[in-house]
Amino acid sequence: MAGTPVNDDEDFLYLFFTESVVSRELGLASLRRLDRRLLESRAAVAPESVQRQAAAIGAWGAGKNSAYDRLHEIKAPTLVANGVHDIMTHAYNSYVISQRVPSAQLILYPNAGHGFLFQYPKQFGKHVLEFLGPPTGAGE
Repeated sequence: MAGTPVNDDEDFLYLFFTESVVSRELGLASLRRLDRRLLESRAAVAPESVQRQAAAIGAWGAGKNSAYDRLHEIKAPTLVANGVHDIMTHAYNSYVISQRVPSAQLILYPNAGHGFLFQYPKQFGKHVLEFLGPPTGAGE
């Protein structure tokens, strides 16, 4: 579906949001905001870029030229976030990454798919700002 030349709202809702009424409403609101931004910016993703990203994702999943076995080498604090019901990148993969990166923090958003950051923009923004902010002591 992601590789088709033209996608409609239902394609994006399926790929990025859940089937719940709330998720679909937030998804449609996100798509309308995106429509306005794309109209103003005239930005477009080239088909070649989509194909290359799909190939990279496929290679990662197959373990070809993948950095998966090197995740433990990441020394920087790392935020891993996902929607619990993501059909493109299963939430379990986010859990696995968070277990392999020594200083990873995992946040899973309920009733959300791949578009969790559009469904929960305020919460996600708050979480990112907290993550990027000054370090706090344990237990604070």
